[in-house]
Amino acid sequence: MYIKKLDQINLRYLFVVAIMLIPSFVITSCVEEKQLDDIVQQTEEKDDSQQGTDEPAAALPGLPDDTAGYDKWLKLNAEPIPPVAGGDPHNGTKNVYVNQERDNIAPDGEQQFPYPDGSIVVKEASRPNKDYIGLIAIMRKKAGSDPDHNDWEFIEYTRNTPDDDFSVLASGATCWGCHARVEDKDYVFTLLD
Repeated sequence: MYIKKLDQINLRYLFVVAIMLIPSFVITSCVEEKQLDDIVQQTEEKDDSQQGTDEPAAALPGLPDDTAGYDKWLKLNAEPIPPVAGGDPHNGTKNVYVNQERDNIAPDGEQQFPYPDGSIVVKEASRPNKDYIGLIAIMRKKAGSDPDHNDWEFIEYTRNTPDDDFSVLASGATCWGCHARVEDKDYVFTLLD
């Protein structure tokens, strides 16, 4: 009889403990779920608020739309390329970008040629003693456009002040005549660093 009474006390004790613990588990679960809901809502609100402020990149004035945001593309050179002593057709300090992912043009860590169809290479140059981009040279790879020159189209734009629109300076033979020296590198002078 003593054991039976002890079992009843233990059962009551366990029952009371269980009754007390169940709400705490529920509350903890709800708090964690509420916190998770708050985090998700804050993230969604942040995404919504950024959508209005992140305007799509626009091309520099006078340049084609397909160059918009080129400075966010893969940069081929690790360091700016200084002017070439004794003459430089793209006179100035240069950076070169391509609209490809590193894995597309260097799948094993080493650059492969030719560039894929649809590639756009943009070279920007700040003229000596100037603090703005004064030259943009563009190469576009379009299948069938110029088979004799690996289907590259060449065009170079310049401007004289940072407020001017870019205008065409040279294109076609003027450009590929020089780039023919690196035909084995698919006409692109700057290799991926």
